Amino acid sequence: MTDEETRVLTTGGQIDVREVGQGTTALFVHGLMVNGHVWDPLIAGLRDRFRMVLPDLPLGGHRTPLEPDADCGLQAHAQRVVELARRLPPPVVLIGSDTGGAIAQIAVTLEPDLFDRLVLLPSDAFDNCPPRLLAPMRLLADVPGAVRAVALSLRLDLVRRAMMLLVSRRSPDPALLDVLLGELPGSRGVQRDFAKLLRGLRPEVTQAVAKELHRFRRPVLVVWSRRDPLFPFHHAQRLASCFSHSSVAIAENSRAFVSLDEPEWLAARIAEFVAAGDGRPQADTR
Repeated sequence: MTDEETRVLTTGGQIDVREVGQGTTALFVHGLMVNGHVWDPLIAGLRDRFRMVLPDLPLGGHRTPLEPDADCGLQAHAQRVVELARRLPPPVVLIGSDTGGAIAQIAVTLEPDLFDRLVLLPSDAFDNCPPRLLAPMRLLADVPGAVRAVALSLRLDLVRRAMMLLVSRRSPDPALLDVLLGELPGSRGVQRDFAKLLRGLRPEVTQAVAKELHRFRRPVLVVWSRRDPLFPFHHAQRLASCFSHSSVAIAENSRAFVSLDEPEWLAARIAEFVAAGDGRPQADTR
């Protein structure tokens, strides 16, 4: 298929979705304060084998605000992922990172039979939601004007690059950095959605879903960064142990956003995992 951009109506509002490539359907769920462009470095390595579905979920880096009364909690976003997946030709591989990884965990418990396999990159899990270094941001959501002030500060290149250093060892290409944050710096609607999401980031949510992950019986690949300030390394094996059919691959030279730090390596791991069929992929610790 040719590359295309659409706007899809989901519960609570519309979501911008890009589709790139052809082959097995892969639905990518990005993290907090960014959008589907965080996956762009993977496109060259995957587009010949995958129909890459890249939504801009309303997690702060989106362009199109949800309806003012829309639910922006993790469960509601997981339901939107399920709605997107239902529109796609099976089998569907679900890939989640950061906050999007928590959303992916919830999605596979909501509809275990909808997804053929799951890839989890460094993500909120267990008691680490939001990550401890980002916990003060959740408090900002209840301070009048605080979220808007943070959003406006992201117009400064220095602030944007400092933020990205938390999640990536590489300094993103300036053109990519310009699109990663969507309309957060300038749109009050996007800022509203973001503030509501922050209020819903609670460890009780991820702790509860961890108890339900056993319901997903398809193959799971957990890709984790060995040295990352946000997501504890021991969570990789702990998360993998929640599933009956899982393996772990370790990114040695990445922080949370492996798609930015080691795109070629990650693309190869995803392709190998899907090509392995129902056999267990081998853990790759390099």
